[in-house]
Amino acid sequence: MNVVLIQYPEAFNCYEKLERKVGNILSNLDNYTIATIKDHNNLIARLCLEKLPDINFTEIGRLNLESITHAIIFDDGEEFSDLRKELKEKGVFSRFIKIKITRVINIKNETEYKGKKSTEDYEYIGRGSKWGNPHSMYDGDGDRDEVIRKFKYDFDFDKFPHLKKNEVYRLAGKRLGCFCKPANCHGDVLANYLNSWDDGE
Repeated sequence: MNVVLIQYPEAFNCYEKLERKVGNILSNLDNYTIATIKDHNNLIARLCLEKLPDINFTEIGRLNLESITHAIIFDDGEEFSDLRKELKEKGVFSRFIKIKITRVINIKNETEYKGKKSTEDYEYIGRGSKWGNPHSMYDGDGDRDEVIRKFKYDFDFDKFPHLKKNEVYRLAGKRLGCFCKPANCHGDVLANYLNSWDDGE
């Protein structure tokens, strides 16, 4: 019996891409079960329920490659370097699917981005920037949750006068810099949207 490990970063939340990629790969494999270390967003459970109802699925909780025969890893190049190395050492037949993960960072803590506005892998989204939240906690627009909710509404319904929602795709895979994290941030709205987006690749 083949055991297929499927793993993705916690921030990844695109069921459509996972279903398409895994479905294509598994169409060439017979007699298998599926395992994962952690199904963060229930994407694999949903896949098994909707598309693979006869396949046994187990969340193993920790890495144990002894029984793993195949691996499908959704990899942004940051989170799974140890797993990649271990799979190679064990000779596990592996497919690494390149994905883009957008992350929100605090530029007070990640000083290499201090003073930068926009690069290939970084975008400043603080007040006054193109992607800054026009709703402010300090101008009577509400508390943190309320101004984020207002930003999300404007974003979801394409209400910003100075940009179009479809411009957000340029931010895919970048670090979004502000001063909020680890507190909630309007950048989470952008990151969650992009990390759930099926880029078709």
